[in-house]
Amino acid sequence: MNINFELTLEDFTIIQNALHYYKKVEKYPNFAHFDDDRINALRDKLSEQLVPSKKIKINGVEDNL
Repeated sequence: MNINFELTLEDFTIIQNALHYYKKVEKYPNFAHFDDDRINALRDKLSEQLVPSKKIKINGVEDNL
């Protein structure tokens, strides 16, 4: 199955801002497992898909530039 999924830079910015805001608000109990680490992982995944980059190691820790 081939799915064509496209986001504009504006769409991406709206999602990033919403994720940032979501980290700051109190969550309903059934959404409490969406903690800062999970939200940051989603942010990073979206960013990597929009702008792929090489993974490098800085001080022994893998990071994206």
